Amino acid sequence: MLVLLLTGLAMVSTFCGGLVAVRGHKRIHLLLGVGAGMLLGATFFDLLPEAVDAGRSQGWGARVIFLLLVVGFLGFYILERVLILHSCVEDDCSNEAHRRFGRFSAIGLIAHSTLDGAAIGAATLVSWRVGIVVALAVLAHDMSDGLNTILLVTRGEKPRRSDYLFLGLDALAPVLGGLLALGFLPSQKWLAVFLALAAGFFLYTATSDLLPEAHRRSPSLSVTILTVTGVLIMAVAVALTRLDPESLRRFAHSIF
Repeated sequence: MLVLLLTGLAMVSTFCGGLVAVRGHKRIHLLLGVGAGMLLGATFFDLLPEAVDAGRSQGWGARVIFLLLVVGFLGFYILERVLILHSCVEDDCSNEAHRRFGRFSAIGLIAHSTLDGAAIGAATLVSWRVGIVVALAVLAHDMSDGLNTILLVTRGEKPRRSDYLFLGLDALAPVLGGLLALGFLPSQKWLAVFLALAAGFFLYTATSDLLPEAHRRSPSLSVTILTVTGVLIMAVAVALTRLDPESLRRFAHSIF
């Protein structure tokens, strides 16, 4: 019951992040900037460290994880180029190809939100206090996922009805992840592979999609400032989720 409550709050947080992107259409360049920063923060403070830890449990060195990172980065780069080239006629590339790739990219965020829900579920197995503390950190985390889901599928344009489907799936993902964590968790081997490939996807999306689009819409310094802010927000959110169980217990007892 506690898992459903906490992951339900994460679902609301994700949905609210998506609504912020929809309502803030006039300042979409700023949202693109902070969204890119959050993806960069998630890459370097969350996905890569977790991938390295999971890989070490399998006897893999950091080089293997970074190789998978490069594979993920280049894989999404090639995929995007193929999709866009198929939609180009006489050097006129339709924005529809970018939106289609954005929808594909949103699937990665949905998978990431599922892992966030799994983190909450696993934390509740330690204690209800630890579960609440982890959930609080994930709330801010999942809000960025909802924000970026809308930014990716719309590319700053007016959302279509089908775009809200991706936001809905992203919002439901933490609940699914929490329930899965109570039943079973993926092996460390496959978790390391997934996290490393996802890090490559996040890195590519932030640097080759969101940031260029943000600066194309506005070359102002405010985009740069919000990008850095997004990185810092994720650094704080991830730092809370990565506290060891004993530290979490002490922190939780100090609050409750």
